[in-house]
Amino acid sequence: MRNKITRRTISYVLSISFIFVFIVFCKPQNVYASYSRYVTASSLTVRKKASSKGKVKGYYKKGAKVTCYKKKGSWTKVKYGSHKYYVATRYLSTKKPATTTSSAIANYGSSSISTLAKGQQVVNYALQFQGRPYKWGGENLLTGVDCSGFTMKIFQHFGYYLPHSSISQRSYGTAVSWANKQPGDLICYNAIKGIGHVGIYIGNNRVIHAGSTATGIHTSVANYRSVNCVRRIIR
Repeated sequence: MRNKITRRTISYVLSISFIFVFIVFCKPQNVYASYSRYVTASSLTVRKKASSKGKVKGYYKKGAKVTCYKKKGSWTKVKYGSHKYYVATRYLSTKKPATTTSSAIANYGSSSISTLAKGQQVVNYALQFQGRPYKWGGENLLTGVDCSGFTMKIFQHFGYYLPHSSISQRSYGTAVSWANKQPGDLICYNAIKGIGHVGIYIGNNRVIHAGSTATGIHTSVANYRSVNCVRRIIR
């Protein structure tokens, strides 16, 4: 009799232990299926957190196809490069919006102004910040920016939106040969130890860029390091 009770007790304990182990170690993972949406805004801000106060990590252009995950209030978690950030849900649609190739997106002056003249306007604006500090991840032209933050904010002033990534900026605008570069063009450098670099060509074989904490925003010889490509952002 005692042996039966003991066996039952052991069986009961083992059953409870098995259930406990199953609950703890076999708990379903918090996995969300992805889906696609299109950007309807002319420029959709990507933020680190689901808040209008979240740090800006970049931008999506109108018509861009975005991989989405789950919603958080009025925000949607999306894939941006190799990261997951947030965008305002109201600017996402299941239908791709019509886009325009009009130069009206450039909100600074008449379309009759030549590309060269517009590029010089970009240069003149960028040079105003020469001597300002460098800050890794920074996006404030007065208190500190890194290289891609600098180019992002300069072109943003003229209505062109680039991501805050030196590597990603290589795919924006139009490719231009080194021989045909003009003031205002984006100079993209090859990565060193996985870190790229960008600057803005200002003419006379010189570039303005946010170099390092030691140099801040300054000018250098344009080909002071290996160049990956030249991109014409303005049009």
